[in-house]
Amino acid sequence: MDWMLLLLIAASHLASAFLAATIARQKARNSRMWFVAGLLFGLLGLIAAAGLPDRHQIVFLRHLAEAQGYRNRRGSGGQAGQSQR
Repeated sequence: MDWMLLLLIAASHLASAFLAATIARQKARNSRMWFVAGLLFGLLGLIAAAGLPDRHQIVFLRHLAEAQGYRNRRGSGGQAGQSQR
């Protein structure tokens, strides 16, 4: 009975790891790191990967805002060493 429970937990963590890596890859994140997170934390790692923001969407929205004339006035988000004026 103990071996079956351990095998079930290991299988669920392995499935969570593969799913977390797949979700992270689709969201343009580091899939290896999220595979390890899913392997170590199981369902919690999978939920965390699903909650990640999508980098493709962030870049698209930034380009869309800049095309509309938006300028970031707080000085964050630019290239290092550049000053915002």
